[in-house]
Amino acid sequence: MTKKKKKESWKEKRRKTTLKHQKAAEAERLRREREPKKSKGWSRSKILGIVFFASLVLVVGAYAAWRNTQPPNESGLASLYMLTDSDFSEFRGKVVVVDCFATWCQPCLQEIPHLAQIHEKYNSSEVVVISVGSSGDSAIELRQFKQDHDMTWRVARDTVGVFDKYNVQYIPTLVILSQSGTIHFQESNVVDASTLSSEIDALLGG
Repeated sequence: MTKKKKKESWKEKRRKTTLKHQKAAEAERLRREREPKKSKGWSRSKILGIVFFASLVLVVGAYAAWRNTQPPNESGLASLYMLTDSDFSEFRGKVVVVDCFATWCQPCLQEIPHLAQIHEKYNSSEVVVISVGSSGDSAIELRQFKQDHDMTWRVARDTVGVFDKYNVQYIPTLVILSQSGTIHFQESNVVDASTLSSEIDALLGG
């Protein structure tokens, strides 16, 4: 003879229902805690990106404004100025002889005596000579090269794309800039002092 199960009271049913709801609520709370929290507002990376873009716009705008204040063709002279410690006035309004070379270039060595003659012949207030070494040469190599070959004029490493600006395909390349900064003469070969002098005198009115 089996014993009949005691019928649950309404209080017991209510207690079980309450526990069930509490467990469901607790499970929902835990689920929400495990979910990645959505950031409110802009993320840090987004803010940094906006700041970077705004800074870039300001830099580009400032450069464009500077370019607009430069007289025609002087932006090219500015590239040469950036290679040296000289003041920009050292190039402005003067004939500039640009020697594009490399320390490993044998024909470039043949150009050095001709450049020395030009440097000695003309007053620095009228003519400036600058030798621009290939970016493949280090600053130390260029300083040693200048010392070994007694180059008393300016020697600098091409860190601003001078070779590209004058479309240098072969070295040595000699470029003579007029007083306004335009290219008056360009030759990709060894150029003797007499030819250089003729071209310079034509610009000086001599």
